[in-house]
Amino acid sequence: MDVSIIIPAYNVEKYIEQCLKSVINQKTKYSYEIICINDGSTDGTSKILEKYKDNLKIINTSNNGPGAARNLGIKNSTGKYLMFVDGDDYVVENFVEKMLDTLKKEKADVVICNFCRFTNKTEIEKVNKGQYKVYYKSSINEVLLMEFHSCNKIFKRKLIENNKYPEDIYFEDVVAISKAIIDANKIVKIEDYLYYYRRTTNSITNNLTDKNYDIIKALDLISNKFIQNGYKTELEYLNINNLLVDLAIKILKAKKGIKEYLKIINEVNNKYPKWYKNKYIKNVRFAKKAYLFCLKNKLYKLIEICFSR
Repeated sequence: MDVSIIIPAYNVEKYIEQCLKSVINQKTKYSYEIICINDGSTDGTSKILEKYKDNLKIINTSNNGPGAARNLGIKNSTGKYLMFVDGDDYVVENFVEKMLDTLKKEKADVVICNFCRFTNKTEIEKVNKGQYKVYYKSSINEVLLMEFHSCNKIFKRKLIENNKYPEDIYFEDVVAISKAIIDANKIVKIEDYLYYYRRTTNSITNNLTDKNYDIIKALDLISNKFIQNGYKTELEYLNINNLLVDLAIKILKAKKGIKEYLKIINEVNNKYPKWYKNKYIKNVRFAKKAYLFCLKNKLYKLIEICFSR
């Protein structure tokens, strides 16, 4: 078997059929299997999966989260290479063909494609984290600044087997994928938009819940590997981007108050007292740079006013 495509599915009855059809109907010369982990769904997901049981392997389990579901899929897979698709997303018909063709041609360990974010209203945002490029060990640091999605990539099996997903937190991708990238010898980024990522109104990317704070645990879990491999600057930037920017601003927008906001700010300040000197900040867009300038100068009241509106 060339490729195993692993699909965790939890309460995605509205979307799982589109997902399955897109994966089942791949136009490719390669052999592939589809493994769908029904992660304790309580809606009609199970019934829809049964409609397609001749085309996929279904594993029913209690609700243990996406990390555990992916690990279970890996354990029950036979492919030489691994790909992941979320149950509420879909892929284009040449997803497998293009990704595996590139991996074999370049003799790479990982191939990354562009992806599109879309809402249920079909508003589409194209996401391109870099042009076509081949990354070797000397330039892996550039890949560590891209998004750590599982689903817009193909991996040599061993990379993921050696870097399993944590099963007790969200942002499990940050942990497994960043570690796999560090272990890779050659990574290829292509320009094709092959994956469609659905943004739903109840996702943790759009709402502040207790799950959002798991990013702190995820960054702690990867810190040793980053430091041991010489990526301390990249780790610092990930803390800046994920905590000082993403999580902290979500706290303000949710009107949790300045005290809750400052807890996150102080956590980063204590670890990285000179974070504002990080070399990657100069490359961020102007709005983010202005926000970080205010943060460096402790203009907290101004920041609170801006983001609480």
